[in-house]
Amino acid sequence: MIFVRALAVIGVLCAGFLMMVTASEDLGSPAVAKALAERAAAMIKAEGKEKTLAALSDPGNDDFVQGSMYVFAMDMNGTLIAHPHNPKLIGRSFLNERDFNGYPYGREIVNTVKTDFNGWVDYVFTDPVSHKLRRKKTYVLRVDDVIIGCGYYLK
Repeated sequence: MIFVRALAVIGVLCAGFLMMVTASEDLGSPAVAKALAERAAAMIKAEGKEKTLAALSDPGNDDFVQGSMYVFAMDMNGTLIAHPHNPKLIGRSFLNERDFNGYPYGREIVNTVKTDFNGWVDYVFTDPVSHKLRRKKTYVLRVDDVIIGCGYYLK
């Protein structure tokens, strides 16, 4: 009987630990990534480009930063114009940037919005929360001369 209770306690503790690990690692989802990007696009249309770019560059803005997901913006030449986690990247061209597997994700983001106005781009990137390299799927869309993107990470 003591053995059965001990197993039950261990099972509850393990389940609790797994829930904590899962909860602390919010990698996002396709639906949320797309919704966050579309929220930023709507803000550009309603409140203007400058106010939106300032909001996207604020790491404490829960409207555009959720767990490992964050909204960023580029111009049509692939230059980063808003980023909440690394302000040093703003002004840097990503047009010729490649991911850790050599995939030219910057060029693909620009080509996707120039061709289709929106879509998904897959590449490998560093998760800003865990600092681990992970596969990332980013939804990108075009609003006038601005590219809005938001991605989620895969385990």
